[in-house]
Amino acid sequence: MKRLLSSIGIGAATVDTVLPQAAVRPGETVELTVEMRGGDSAQTIGGLYFTLKTEADGETWPVARFDFDGSFTIDPGEERTERVSIPIPLWTPVTRGGPRVWLETGLDIDWAVDPSDSDDVAVEPDDFVAALFEAADTLDFEFVSASLVETPWLDDRPFAQALVFEPGSRFERDVSRLVLTTIPRGDDLRLYIEVQQRDAVAEAVGQDFNEQELSVTVAYANPEMIGRRITSTIEQFT
Repeated sequence: MKRLLSSIGIGAATVDTVLPQAAVRPGETVELTVEMRGGDSAQTIGGLYFTLKTEADGETWPVARFDFDGSFTIDPGEERTERVSIPIPLWTPVTRGGPRVWLETGLDIDWAVDPSDSDDVAVEPDDFVAALFEAADTLDFEFVSASLVETPWLDDRPFAQALVFEPGSRFERDVSRLVLTTIPRGDDLRLYIEVQQRDAVAEAVGQDFNEQELSVTVAYANPEMIGRRITSTIEQFT
């Protein structure tokens, strides 16, 4: 992955930021290689900054911003390489199913519009969410979409990701949709299981389905155990 940034005007410095791996995972720290090249004249760089953002359903959400202070001057044609590490927050949404995640990179340059550009970042699930996907697949649920929901009751993150599944033959008579809202916390996963019950009369008149939700804590990234929690919740509500 590479991105090119330059300021507006004459003599602008440029920077390429390279992410070595093809995808990242929430909770891990990744190293970025920042390759800078001076323009036509010497320029003072006040620092580097990186902003991780996401977008779902037409709305943009901030994930995190990382600032690296430290002023230096880059001479005309000079090549300079910096390596920095950034943590990928636990609440960074998985890009499977729709949400877009990208990293904006910029130079802090006095007397110029700060140069910035962006590139998409592929985000794979952590161990807990990967086990959740596997459990749903084993139960014959098909993953259809993902969205972001506000979490005003949480102080440590701005949103959570909701994963939407449709049932196969095993649960299709009783369940219309299964929505699993994930709140990864590193050592465990807080999971909100929403069961949308199928109602033939409601379907016929276009009304909402009966919805039931249960909050559970998943302590182990074990697909079989997660599958049992999902199954017991469905049986409880149908």
